[in-house]
Amino acid sequence: MSEIKNPLDQENPTCKSCITRRKILKASIGVASVSLLGAMLSSFGTIKPQSSKANERKPITPGDKLVYAMGPKKGQTITQESLKLDKGALAFPLGKEEHLNLIMIIHEEQAEFKAPTHLNWVINGIVAYSAICTHMGCTVDWHPKSQTPAPYPHIFCPCHQSMYNIFEGAKVVSGPAPRPLPQLPIKFNTIQEIVADGDFDGPVGPMV
Repeated sequence: MSEIKNPLDQENPTCKSCITRRKILKASIGVASVSLLGAMLSSFGTIKPQSSKANERKPITPGDKLVYAMGPKKGQTITQESLKLDKGALAFPLGKEEHLNLIMIIHEEQAEFKAPTHLNWVINGIVAYSAICTHMGCTVDWHPKSQTPAPYPHIFCPCHQSMYNIFEGAKVVSGPAPRPLPQLPIKFNTIQEIVADGDFDGPVGPMV
């Protein structure tokens, strides 16, 4: 008497083919998901917002010397003589070289400035603002030429094109930045170096 085989025990080429296709499809979806996640993490890594919590930076205090943050003069103190008219430079308070303490210092004609700029913090046409964009925390640039919609020297964020009017308290004139760049009080010391006269007048960077 021949043995009767259970049909379920018999190999089914069609089903094996289905299982193989399902496995390949699942593997492909898994690889695609990992690739997408990696791309997202890479993207966010390039525009990572900077926290603006006060305890994450050393406060700037009266008398802190401002020094060039980069370039051939890096580490040298800034004076009116070294910062020529119509020029801007990135600076740090000496000994407090942290991202959130990065400063944009600019020299323009004194008569160009008006409220809401703190006019008593502008010395001989030199003004200082935070160099950290209030949108996503990118480092801003000095843009000495007119550019729509800012037909005057201004501060420009290269990440998302926010523009700030340096002559009116660094107010936002274009782009997604939600508020002005905070201003830093400055003065000359006895040897005509530019020093801070206190901390920024508002929170630095994005409010996160």
